[in-house]
Amino acid sequence: MRAAWSERGRARGFLFGRSLERCIEDGRDNILLLRLLAALLVVLGHSFVLVGDLDAAGDPMHILLPRTHAHLVGVAMFFTISGFLITLSYQRKPDPGRFLRARFLRLWPALAVVVAVTAFVLGPILSTLPLHGYFASTDGGSSAFDYFSRNLSLFWQRQTLPGVFASNPVPRVVNGSLWTIPYEAAMYLCVAAVGAAGLLRFPRLASALVVLAIAIVVVWPSYGGGPYPRSLALLGLQLGACFGAGSIACLLRRHVPVSSAIMLALALVALAARETPLMWLAVVYFVFWFAYVPKLPSVPAGLDLSYGTYLWAFPLQQAIVAVGHVTAPFVLFAIATPIALAVAAASWLCIERPALRLKQSRPAPDAADGDAVAR
Repeated sequence: MRAAWSERGRARGFLFGRSLERCIEDGRDNILLLRLLAALLVVLGHSFVLVGDLDAAGDPMHILLPRTHAHLVGVAMFFTISGFLITLSYQRKPDPGRFLRARFLRLWPALAVVVAVTAFVLGPILSTLPLHGYFASTDGGSSAFDYFSRNLSLFWQRQTLPGVFASNPVPRVVNGSLWTIPYEAAMYLCVAAVGAAGLLRFPRLASALVVLAIAIVVVWPSYGGGPYPRSLALLGLQLGACFGAGSIACLLRRHVPVSSAIMLALALVALAARETPLMWLAVVYFVFWFAYVPKLPSVPAGLDLSYGTYLWAFPLQQAIVAVGHVTAPFVLFAIATPIALAVAAASWLCIERPALRLKQSRPAPDAADGDAVAR
């Protein structure tokens, strides 16, 4: 009899799962592993692009889902996680000043270090210009100091340094991952504004407004022949839609089921409709399924390598291509990944975690208050 009840319980759990709210209350999650997976997908996708496969035709994710690539799925996952966690953070502590301070401490210090090291250490070493020429040059309209100051601003970026990576298959682009930072920062400001207006106290109204914004700003321009061309800016808006989806899941968490049956059904829909936008439903839902359903080992000591990996991998990959003349994407991935993880560990231990301790409320972040910064 007990065995029969146990089987029924497992079947019911598979079919109906638990509400997202109950998953959060349980206090156990795989969010650090999820963020690391997203970062590694970005590294994998960039490995194809940076060796010259600009369409990433050999990317396994592109073969499985032709409308996307591994790095795009990775950043979509990041933005979905971020929308969920950032909204939850504001709801738990609805203080705009504290909220913006926490977001700044999560986003800016590690960014400042990677930008400084890239501009003033790696740049002079890898540039084809002599040292005095490197710092005096405004090659391509950007100097080392301009690169440094612009990228620190969060919203005005530069991607080139004088004489750096000029002969690579993707020439002159120093850190292509940074293009998502302005969109992430903009999403933080949106949550702060909506929260300060008191709308997060009305989850259904706030969710309806997010859906309306996504429909007008993202869905229509993307798929309805609206005014926006296919561009990096439009892609950023689409990532904003993923952030919005995560925010809606947080707002309506009492009513959002997290189950393996739904994940399986959406995976089948994604494969059957892989040439359509429907496949993104599976990507977004996968974030919550992976975060709360599988029983995976926890990350030792809360080591969060995701942001550091995201920030450092691209310039490291470009350097490996420039110095080692690597032309095979999986070889580039195999070489760059352990190096990026090692640098990310140093970034977390020496920069990110100490910065997060400056938060007023507690010495260390938890899963609900730590950003999943999107790249």
